[in-house]
Amino acid sequence: MSEHSEPPVTPAPLTRAAARRAGALRPGEPGDAAAAEPLAPVAGQTGRGADISRALERHDRRIGWMDLLRGLSILLVILHHSTQIVAYRIDDVPEFFTFLSAFFAPFRMPMLMFLSGLLVAGSLNAPAGKYVWGKVRRIVWPIIVWTFIYTASQLVADPGLKHMPWEPAFWDTYLWFMQFIFAYYIIALLLRWVPAWLMVAVPFAAMFLIPADLELLQRFFYLMPFFFLGAFIEKHWNRYAGLLSVPLAAGLAIIPLGVALYSGFIEPLWYEPLSALPAMLGILILVRLTAAAPEARWLAPVRFVGQYSLIYYVAHYPVFAALGWLAAKAGITSPGLGLVLIFAATVAISTGFALIGRRMPVSLLFELPRRIGRAKRA
Repeated sequence: MSEHSEPPVTPAPLTRAAARRAGALRPGEPGDAAAAEPLAPVAGQTGRGADISRALERHDRRIGWMDLLRGLSILLVILHHSTQIVAYRIDDVPEFFTFLSAFFAPFRMPMLMFLSGLLVAGSLNAPAGKYVWGKVRRIVWPIIVWTFIYTASQLVADPGLKHMPWEPAFWDTYLWFMQFIFAYYIIALLLRWVPAWLMVAVPFAAMFLIPADLELLQRFFYLMPFFFLGAFIEKHWNRYAGLLSVPLAAGLAIIPLGVALYSGFIEPLWYEPLSALPAMLGILILVRLTAAAPEARWLAPVRFVGQYSLIYYVAHYPVFAALGWLAAKAGITSPGLGLVLIFAATVAISTGFALIGRRMPVSLLFELPRRIGRAKRA
């Protein structure tokens, strides 16, 4: 998800004059006023790899394969959570769905982190104040709104407020992922002078030093290398694409497949430190293959989910929790049927939010306007 789950922030490209004043533009680089027109390949950048590199650097248009991977990851998150609510409200889900959740566990959330990291360099081109405000209005704001919505929904099912908003436990919800994303973006800003490879190596080593009982902290450091690996690959996309050719990536696809099968059949790899390195290799291979694949029209609905991943992520949890409660009240006893119904209904309702979620006033559930005064006038 970009910014966990959100469509990427799109800062306005520098004008030629502004870029020259900033000393940031050389002839022929993205940011030039002519960059809106097709660019001739630069030396060492040919074909689609050059297009992707420029798109990542310019940060001014959507990239279909990123939306596809983000959308698939979000759908897998919804499926995983649906299995949990069915097991809680109805009965144990069929073994196949348990296997499916464990099979994708090594890649589901790490892939979302990696894709967010791919876009951080484009965001950092903006002034610091604009950068931070963008993260506040598109990450922190929906965390606040949907934490209160989630708490309210919990009160309906289980009356009695257990924690108050000023207590840390009040914010310990399914939105932990977005809290991590915000922290990583701020760290990226504060440590922008630190080489990206070092930002991968340090948290990677740190996760092995954190006691297992500090689960959330260990998870924080487990996912951080994936975010900054994305930032590193963004800076070196052409070298990455050149070293990991498509035929080589196809031959190495046994790595992510083997990791997923181990997680599915032997031991689920839920943020296990020892699984981080093979998961990183697997993500690099999957990204390379997906980026090179032609864009299939029949996958447009999945790309749509990826484009509005923030809305799907923040909305799905209260939705499926309510549906699970309703399924139990309705007397549904088949966990397989309950899972299919809850998953399909959750995706459908979340899609409804996505279709209207960029329009005022519904958009206030998901982000603050760029300028508060302009929103009031509207």
